[in-house]
Amino acid sequence: MARPARRIDELTRQLNLLPYFQHHPERTVMEAARDLGLQPAEIMEDLNRLWMCGLPGLLPGDLVELEHSYTSVKIHNAQGMDKPLRLTPTEAGVLLLTLESLENLPGLTDQAAVVSAAEKLRRIMGDYTTAVYDSVADDEDGGDNATLAVLRDAMQQNRQVCFTYHSHSSDTTRIRQVSPARIFTHEGEAYVRAWEEDSGEHRTFRIDRIRDIIITAETAQPHLARLRFSADDPFDAGADTDRVFFLLREDATWLADYMSMDLSDESEYVTDADGITWVPASRPLYSRDWFIRFSISQADRMQVTGPTTLVESIEAKISVGLSAYDHQLK
Repeated sequence: MARPARRIDELTRQLNLLPYFQHHPERTVMEAARDLGLQPAEIMEDLNRLWMCGLPGLLPGDLVELEHSYTSVKIHNAQGMDKPLRLTPTEAGVLLLTLESLENLPGLTDQAAVVSAAEKLRRIMGDYTTAVYDSVADDEDGGDNATLAVLRDAMQQNRQVCFTYHSHSSDTTRIRQVSPARIFTHEGEAYVRAWEEDSGEHRTFRIDRIRDIIITAETAQPHLARLRFSADDPFDAGADTDRVFFLLREDATWLADYMSMDLSDESEYVTDADGITWVPASRPLYSRDWFIRFSISQADRMQVTGPTTLVESIEAKISVGLSAYDHQLK
């Protein structure tokens, strides 16, 4: 059974359920799923875990007490966890700066929500917003904001943009000319989805990897009717049916906090002849070339097991690299 990789997000979600149901005792699990953007089964699983949590000692009086079913959730004793988790002043400041950079950008999934959230943070933080702004106002690296401003202007003028872009998937840098279609954020990073005539499809570009961007005189052709975009799956991961399977050293499972992957249950762990424990894992194969380079760089921590053609490609790449040591340097 696969388990989510990002344990911090999972813990935050669970702890916020207690104050939610305390403030909305009439809500069903289905209604909570609608409000929180979760699946009903996820909420039930979280409630099952919370039922076994509590204060040190874990005696009957120290545990969270609740009754839960799909139609009703009653919190009898939240053990003090009765308020939603709050942002620290620094976290709130960073969030406000991000929201302010997005307030006037066209193409956002829900611009009204961005404007409303930013206004609420300004009211709550008061004078602290000035301190946060001053602390970053002298930052010499304003490239990302400048790029976003150019993209905004290009979309308003319905013009194409041209820029130099470094692709991590292919490890290449080249000039791209595209028609911007949508700007969005994911896990703290800003991206633009744009139509590229050379490839004949929409491509996604990370804002901080764009350099020397200019607006061209050519009219944009964003092909919005062909644009596939989901806020829940901005990179079309669901459409990618290819998956790569590998073994990850147990002491290297921290990699799951930095990249999307599913780790198997402990009952499926493998121990080799040297006593090293390996965790079966899998992830979508977004880019074959990128994953080959990544797996070689992590060869001491992971072993790719499938698909067979990918394993063969990795072995071939390693052989080519090792053969270079046989050449005498002039």
